[in-house]
Amino acid sequence: MAQRRQAVKELWYFLPATYLGAWVVTTPLWLNGFRRSAPSQHANSLAQACLFTMMLVPAVVAIALTLRRHPWRGVPRVLALGLPRPRRRVIVQCLCATAALPAITLAGLIPATLLGAYHPVWPESWWPVLALPVSAVVSIPLYLGEEIGWQGYMMPRLTLRFGTTTGICLGGVLWGLWHLPMTALGGSYPGHPLYVAVPAAVAVAVGAGALIAVIRIHTHSVWPAVTAHLGLNEFALPLPQLTSAPDHVPDPLFVGPLGLLTLPILIITAAAALFTVKGRRGQKIR
Repeated sequence: MAQRRQAVKELWYFLPATYLGAWVVTTPLWLNGFRRSAPSQHANSLAQACLFTMMLVPAVVAIALTLRRHPWRGVPRVLALGLPRPRRRVIVQCLCATAALPAITLAGLIPATLLGAYHPVWPESWWPVLALPVSAVVSIPLYLGEEIGWQGYMMPRLTLRFGTTTGICLGGVLWGLWHLPMTALGGSYPGHPLYVAVPAAVAVAVGAGALIAVIRIHTHSVWPAVTAHLGLNEFALPLPQLTSAPDHVPDPLFVGPLGLLTLPILIITAAAALFTVKGRRGQKIR
C-alpha cells in the first residue's frame, strides 16, 4: 500500500513537469507561426530542433526525480537502463523490437492499397532507404530520452497503482496527449482538424505504447523499448512515403503506422501482446 501511494505521488510530480516541459520547448514554434498543413510539407530546422528537445524532456524529468531519492549510481537500476545477460539475447531482442512496428505497417499497407489510399512503387533512388539505418543510429539518444521517462519511470508506477493492463493502456493515453503541442501544429496529421488528429494520435499511442511496454516488461530493460520506438519513427513512418507514387502522397491519417487503416491491426496485435503479460495491482515491474 505504501509503495502504491509513493507511486501516485511520484506520478503527480512527473506528469505535470513532463507536459509543461513539452509546451515550453515548443513555444518558439507557436510564436513563429509554424504549422504543417500538408503531408508533403517537411518540418523546418526550428521544428526539428523543438521536437528533438521535446523528446529529451521525459528523461530529464525522470532522472531529476530519481535523484531525489537515489544516488547517481542507482539511477541505471531504478530506470531499467541495465543490459541483462546474456548480451547476445539483448541484441536479438532489440532487433526484433525494431522490426515490430514496421512489420505492422507493412501489413496495414495491404488494405490501404486495396482501397486506393496507397499507390506503391519501387523507390526512384535507394539512397534515402539506405540512409534510414544511419539516421536511426544517430537518433538513439532522442528515443532513449523519451523511453527513460515513459518506460523507465512512468510505466512501472502506473502498473503498480492500476495493474498491468490498465496501467499500460493509461500510459498510452498519456503518451499520446503529451504530443499535443506538436499534434496541434499538424505534426502527425497535417491538414486535419484537432478533433480528428488528437483522438487518432491517442488511439495509435495506446496500441504502439502497449507493444513497447510489453517489450520492456519481458526484457526487463528500457533498451529494447528504445529500439521499438526507433523502429516506429525511423523505419515505419517513412515507409509509405518512400514507396508511394510521387503524384499520390499518402495521407498519414489513413496510411502508415499512424493511419486508421493500420490501427485495427495494431490494436489486435497490442491486445495479443497484453495477454502475455501477467500482472495484478500492486505488482512492481522491475
